[in-house]
Amino acid sequence: MLETVALPGSGRLTTRLGFGGSGLMGGLSERESLRLLDAAYESGIRHFDVAPSYGHGQAERCLGQFLTSKPDATVTTKYGILPPPRAGMLDLARKIARPVARRLPAVRQRLARAAATMTSSASFSAAEAQQSLESSRRWLQRDRIDCFLLHEAEAGALEDPRLLEFLEQARDAGTIGTFGIGSERERADRIWQLHPAFCPVLQFESSLLAPVAEYPGSFQIHHRTISGALPSLTESLADPALCRRWSAAVDADLQHRATLAGLLLAGALVSGRSAMVLFSSRNANHLSRNVTMCTDAQWIERSRRLLALLHEP
Repeated sequence: MLETVALPGSGRLTTRLGFGGSGLMGGLSERESLRLLDAAYESGIRHFDVAPSYGHGQAERCLGQFLTSKPDATVTTKYGILPPPRAGMLDLARKIARPVARRLPAVRQRLARAAATMTSSASFSAAEAQQSLESSRRWLQRDRIDCFLLHEAEAGALEDPRLLEFLEQARDAGTIGTFGIGSERERADRIWQLHPAFCPVLQFESSLLAPVAEYPGSFQIHHRTISGALPSLTESLADPALCRRWSAAVDADLQHRATLAGLLLAGALVSGRSAMVLFSSRNANHLSRNVTMCTDAQWIERSRRLLALLHEP
């Protein structure tokens, strides 16, 4: 069973392991996206992370459709990267091109690039934040958003006190449970130093190879737990002698990337860092396997052994 954690603000309990929805609807059909969400939920995950810009502007709608009968799930969404202004047209183009895109990766990549160029950055104003929040509530079919983050915000964009007033009022009114910053770690660190009132929650990339982040008073959410460590660790374990020694110590074959990925995810949950951990997958079988590795006693012990090796002098 997955460990639970209390979200700041409301104190609502949810799973410490969450599913990142950046891949929903982007390279997947609606049916595939819903199947993936179902696999996450059935595996025990109860927290879902999304944003208006994800999935060509369609990810919130897809997640909202999925969660209509799942009141026990909690949701993070964001404001800061605006969805494509012609999201509906792009989604239609994707559906038409899908049979070709399945066979030709170049077509799929061009569609993804087209979606990326259609997004834009927000002005981080109170009025725009309110508009974004109301839109997200409609798409997600939720009266209350558990966590509302300023997406890729920079410290210089947060000078208007009306934005903070709006976020605090929305929290006090129960429209959101809490708010915070979802950005690159360097940007999040700068905002925490200059504008700590915006930081009840800090979401940024982190892995077992990254230094521990100390932000007293802020609830942390980490992502890129696997991708932030897997490439360099795989490169190190290309040394046959090291791979044999570490595999024996961990009692798992570390030359298999899937095994190593699951151990990194499980290790993030047992490392002593109290952050919520997000991970993404576009493969339902991979998703379920990773969650199993985070809940199975033998794999948890193996992840602890890997942690010990990573901290060897």
